[in-house]
Amino acid sequence: MARSLLRSALLASALLAGPACAQGMPPEQIKQIVEMTRANWVSFRDWDGRLLIYFTHLEAWKCGIDVVFYGFDDGPLDRMWELEACDPAAPNAVTRDMPYLSLPAGSVRSIMVQLIYKDGTKSSPETFVYNPATAR
Repeated sequence: MARSLLRSALLASALLAGPACAQGMPPEQIKQIVEMTRANWVSFRDWDGRLLIYFTHLEAWKCGIDVVFYGFDDGPLDRMWELEACDPAAPNAVTRDMPYLSLPAGSVRSIMVQLIYKDGTKSSPETFVYNPATAR
């Protein structure tokens, strides 16, 4: 028990002593969280005859992401999602009115996303397939 508490205290002090970003954690930890939550990078929604593709999850981690590239279907990653500016006072807040793309219904089958993190490294591209049965 004492060893576990000591190990936790040492880990916490190491995290606090290292370089931190607005989320109060090292950039490599934010990158790790974003990589572990890949399934949530974008989501689809059918709404009023439109297909909405949400970037809300990536907006919430914008302080650890430099650039978001995306492309539709089998096309190239030739588009860029402009993230909101990082606000150190509220790093995970999503204040953008429309954190999504609005496209005509049926116009795309999938979206591929690739991130460039604050440390300059790139994620591997991730493809998200539109499924009408799960598009809330």
